[in-house]
Amino acid sequence: MPDDAMPPGVIPSGSTPVFTEGTLPEGLRKEHKLAEGTWGVLRVLEGRLSFTDLETDEERIIAAPDGVTIRPGALHQVATEGPVQLRIDFYREPDRDS
Repeated sequence: MPDDAMPPGVIPSGSTPVFTEGTLPEGLRKEHKLAEGTWGVLRVLEGRLSFTDLETDEERIIAAPDGVTIRPGALHQVATEGPVQLRIDFYREPDRDS
């Protein structure tokens, strides 16, 4: 994702467990996207992985302790590059009616 900045005011809304190369769900290895209004920050805690933005075909290697911000609705996928530990933290945009 070219722009790693989340908009101001996003609210933390949960995190995945820590995944390894053996526990990373198959669904994250395939094309997928976050729901509208939901942002994610994929944090590599140990090792490295490949993150591909399927809208731009940009592939990035993300190595610990770095991460990548994932925009709502952006198609992407990940691939492990050997031993890895990662977590995804989710944030939601505040309700527009409040």
